[in-house]
Amino acid sequence: MRSLLIFTFIIYLGALASMVIGVFASQALAQTPEAAAPDFFINAEIENAHPYLGQQVTYIIRRYQAIDFPNPPHFEEHLFTGFWYSPLIQRPTYTTTITGREYRVHSTHLALFPTLVGALTIEPARLIIPGDGPEADTILESQSIDIQVRPLPANPPPHYTGAVGQFEISAWFNPEVGQVDQPMNLIVELKGTGNIKGLTEPILPDLEHWVTSMFGSQVETKVSLSKDFIKGSRRFTWMVVPRQVGEQFFPAIRFSYFDPQTGRYESIRTEPLPVTILSGETDSTFLSPAPVPRQEVLRLGTDIRHIKPVPESLSSRSVSVGPIFWVGIAISALTVGGVWLWHWGHLRRLDNSPPARRRRAGQQARHILATARQNPAATEARIYQALTGYLTDQLDCPIAGMTSSQLASVLNEARLTLALVDRIRTLLTQAEAGRFAPVSRPPEAATALLDEADDLLDDFEQFFAER
Repeated sequence: MRSLLIFTFIIYLGALASMVIGVFASQALAQTPEAAAPDFFINAEIENAHPYLGQQVTYIIRRYQAIDFPNPPHFEEHLFTGFWYSPLIQRPTYTTTITGREYRVHSTHLALFPTLVGALTIEPARLIIPGDGPEADTILESQSIDIQVRPLPANPPPHYTGAVGQFEISAWFNPEVGQVDQPMNLIVELKGTGNIKGLTEPILPDLEHWVTSMFGSQVETKVSLSKDFIKGSRRFTWMVVPRQVGEQFFPAIRFSYFDPQTGRYESIRTEPLPVTILSGETDSTFLSPAPVPRQEVLRLGTDIRHIKPVPESLSSRSVSVGPIFWVGIAISALTVGGVWLWHWGHLRRLDNSPPARRRRAGQQARHILATARQNPAATEARIYQALTGYLTDQLDCPIAGMTSSQLASVLNEARLTLALVDRIRTLLTQAEAGRFAPVSRPPEAATALLDEADDLLDDFEQFFAER
């Protein structure tokens, strides 16, 4: 029995568009109409249509060309809403024959990680082939792809923070010998396969003779590209302070993840870390500053020492200037002031530092929400864009694409109240659900979502202003 290749593509020529659906038998060699074997087309597919939340899905776009392109083509920017994504190593070009016509095939592989449970749609990819001179561009469009994301099993382990994949853990001290009340580096490394950039720090044990919560962790991420999976490591470094002298063991550090291959949660841990803590020269040299010795105040004289004698009478010279002089001074001052103000405003607009982004975050979010009221059809997308962009700028951490548990972890780390965390998670979930719903929300429901987004933004502004 012969296998069938079925594909759908749309060709745009200026304002005209036509859809071509081809059904080819792989062994067919008979002559077919030109429309059934076009010069170019693209096709998209995925390798897993029913992934777990956070499990990698490989998305493949194949570009078929029977002749040379008139001009170098390029893919239009693709928004993978509801996914975090990363490129994979690309395969070499190969040739294939379809209905007697030979095609060169260029494939692009991406790793997608779904961040929402339920039905998600990967929008069509679009390839733009620029036309020659006055000729219109040719735009090829692949089919959209629907997937059904499964939720993770209930009752995760206590140390589970949202990791999906296969991982291993290791830890060590640097230096290996410490001094009481002096900071030393505790390094924990997670290594494996999965969404490496989405890994959150393991939970350190709460110990009586160690200070572990004074400093946050520094994070170093290394992602190595491969043909099939995202692999790499994420290293967390804490500054911890020992409070007790002697030979001791730092307890094992635990980490849990969900393995989609087995469908089970797995728990791993480090070995207890042996560490030697020496006594310091003084007690509490790090946590208690040394006292400053008191000094005697010395008397150096009994009277003011004059620089020079005071003259018997003071004299002054008058300088006579006319009105033209003062007009020139005023014009110069206004010119310099205007140039300075323009330059200062220009630098503020170009400034992309974290403080500058935090300063502009509220204004930009309100502008996006205002445009949503003018275009109700894009309400959910605008709400998601406004709130994730606002939190990204305020926290200096990319929020879009995070899972709900990852978002909660980041917001809890930023000391947000539980009420604010619950409200933002609920609103973003509603916005994401509305974007992929088969029917649009009623106008009153969209307005209610926007009102809640405005109120939530006000509360965020108040929280960050008081922090």
